[in-house]
Amino acid sequence: MARIALFNHKGGVGKTTLTVNIADALSDLGKRVLIVDADPQCNITAFYLEEKFLDDLLGESAGTEDDGQTIWASVKPVARGKGPVKPIQAIDLEPNCPNIFIAPGDVLLSEYEEELPAGWTDAFARKERGYDLTCAMSDAVDILVAEVKADVVLYDVGPNVGALNRAVLLDCDYFVTPVAADLFSLRALTTVGRSMAKWVRDWKTVLSLASAKDKTRLIAGTPCYLGYISSAFKVSSGMRKANPHSYWEAKIAPRVKARVVDELKAVDASLVLPHPNKLGDVKNFHSLAASAQDVGMAIAKLRGHVNSGHYPQVDEAKTEFAALAKEIVKRTGI
Repeated sequence: MARIALFNHKGGVGKTTLTVNIADALSDLGKRVLIVDADPQCNITAFYLEEKFLDDLLGESAGTEDDGQTIWASVKPVARGKGPVKPIQAIDLEPNCPNIFIAPGDVLLSEYEEELPAGWTDAFARKERGYDLTCAMSDAVDILVAEVKADVVLYDVGPNVGALNRAVLLDCDYFVTPVAADLFSLRALTTVGRSMAKWVRDWKTVLSLASAKDKTRLIAGTPCYLGYISSAFKVSSGMRKANPHSYWEAKIAPRVKARVVDELKAVDASLVLPHPNKLGDVKNFHSLAASAQDVGMAIAKLRGHVNSGHYPQVDEAKTEFAALAKEIVKRTGI
């Protein structure tokens, strides 16, 4: 079983769309996938769940008691100092998305994030409260993994380097950087690399200070870099990338090496897989992404839901995401 996050400091790189479609492709390979919505914006939860159902779900989690079935409801007792994580039930996305389950997100997850900086400081001081807070998300996911017998966990996270993402990424076995072919997406890689290296380095210190007993319940804090995905590129004809995007994409590989790979290797060489650093390409599927959201399923499953003129693109998406999923399985061994 592997826990993976798609992570970039810059928004608009197709992170949630990639997560949805990679989950679908992994399920086609027979993998049981648990999606954990760890972004208070709840984009991936809103993708899969109807608005009325989602409204009821979020309403239950907003109570003063330990109610609800969102990921916030699970970590709320820890955030409020009332006890351990509360088990919740992942939502089975059958029949549209077989073998895919989701732990719904919650805007109130921001309350958990507010407690995390103090928890981080307490962890350095070997305080139980610090350990509990930092590991609460991981503990909640442990329960869900056992419940749904997941082969892989895909964390959906926000585009930032805040305390919540730190706790999530340190719980991951692997992380992937979606990179759009533009200046700002490339510049964000610097923040990704430096932040990941610092988080891992700091958590190594926490582990070195912890007692032998405490070490057994703490997260490993060794997220390995799985590689980057060149996402949402435009094409001018066939599969030839449009010239402006080709210009920027030529800069991606060296930037990834300098800003992510080398930063992580300086901390621990085992945090980076052998070459190549690139996982694959995913083109911009334009209106098909919106159509997929309308029906709450992957682009590759849109036959019968869109005009037949779009079927070649639907099939193309299926091929691209299948290739990505196979590469992920190969690199992780799941």
